[in-house]
Amino acid sequence: MSTVISSLIEAAHRGNWLPLIEESKKAPGKHWAESARCVNQDINVFVPLADGPREDPDSVKAKLGISLNRPRNLCASCPLAVAARCLVESLKDDDEYGIRGSLLASERSELRRAWQDQDTEKAVEGALRGCTAALTKPARDAVIARFATDPSLDAAAVARGLGVTHEYLLKLARRYRKSQAGRGTPTVHVVPDAA
Repeated sequence: MSTVISSLIEAAHRGNWLPLIEESKKAPGKHWAESARCVNQDINVFVPLADGPREDPDSVKAKLGISLNRPRNLCASCPLAVAARCLVESLKDDDEYGIRGSLLASERSELRRAWQDQDTEKAVEGALRGCTAALTKPARDAVIARFATDPSLDAAAVARGLGVTHEYLLKLARRYRKSQAGRGTPTVHVVPDAA
């Protein structure tokens, strides 16, 4: 793996997605993949059967050994913007299999989870500010939990963000607080903003 893409990946692992995202934008348009080194290659080489999202990366590398050299070397020779875009697209699409941006599927698992958490947190923050958007159940639950535990939030904005009435939001907040009673202090998982 090239040291430049690995520095972008390392920043993402630390929660700073901006370098990876900005680099990926340098490979714009719908034909960005035509500049990839894997174009016209046997696609099966890039989808090792022993690799998957729930596998241990070190075990996969040990099992597959030198058979990983060709696809990973091709990835390492890709233009940086293309490799970054490949990785970002795989995260956006929640792609569980195949080598993308020089990473095995098993190596991307942690990044995939962090990407999903980042998207959830953006949706939660938007809803708390009153922006209406489709929310996943975990995001909706997080909005309700944050509203129920933070009296400084604007109830009208949060209700608008969830697409519910003010009265129903208050009912959801009461229900949440009741479910947390006896559990000690409610904990809300907050992912730092990627920007």
